Amino acid sequence: MQFHITSGINLLSELFPAQTGKRTPIGYVHFVLTLQGEAWVEIDGRNLHLQKGSFLFLLPNVQLRRISQTEDFLYDYLFFAFDYLADFPLLLKTDVSDKAMNMPHCKFDTETFALIKRYFHLINERQGYTEVTKGLLFSLIVEISRIYTDLNIATKISRQDELTDNFFRLLHSYYKKEHTATFYADRLCVTDKHLMRTVKARTGRTFHFWLSDFLMREAKFQLRSTDKSVTQIAEELSFPNSSFFARFFRKCVGITPLQFRKG
Repeated sequence: MQFHITSGINLLSELFPAQTGKRTPIGYVHFVLTLQGEAWVEIDGRNLHLQKGSFLFLLPNVQLRRISQTEDFLYDYLFFAFDYLADFPLLLKTDVSDKAMNMPHCKFDTETFALIKRYFHLINERQGYTEVTKGLLFSLIVEISRIYTDLNIATKISRQDELTDNFFRLLHSYYKKEHTATFYADRLCVTDKHLMRTVKARTGRTFHFWLSDFLMREAKFQLRSTDKSVTQIAEELSFPNSSFFARFFRKCVGITPLQFRKG
């Protein structure tokens, strides 16, 4: 397939695998526009925070891994082969490619976000007409090249961003067993108060929100996709007992685990 576009997709697994190793195919470029919600992904070993207005410019042979996403996360996504636009002039100048390689993620302002979103909408709407689709896609590439030409590449990541990224990497690995801020803070060589303040400042959500989010998404998956008992799931997620887990689940979701499974 030389061209594909998907609009308003929720699952990061469409593009980002859970394990490191997947790479974007040779000869293809991927564009991803975040519409709402938040997600954390890893691109070539760098942790990135996606939110509304975030744009990913993924060149061939880029390594991808998903870390986490909020339940309301939505994004538009398209890819194309260089051969698909073989009849058009050179697509990506060297300086644009270099910037995309060094900075695959950028955050659009409101006006630019609306412009790129319109392009995605038009391309999706007109994809049955190949020549029109190619023309719109070429125009989108020119717009994105213009944006990247004017982009100032950030050479340093802030200490807060680095700490937050490392926290989510640890949370992804240990949330089933470790439920205290102290554990993660100790691993990151900071105080638990400093970690919690930083996470709240960088994400707008508390440590306990993110821990609960990870736990509840796993619990929902287990309830709907396996025949494990509530007790087994509670033990796997390191809750003291099934009653405590059931109360916690109801507080977060609004119904009991069994009601969720039956629904």
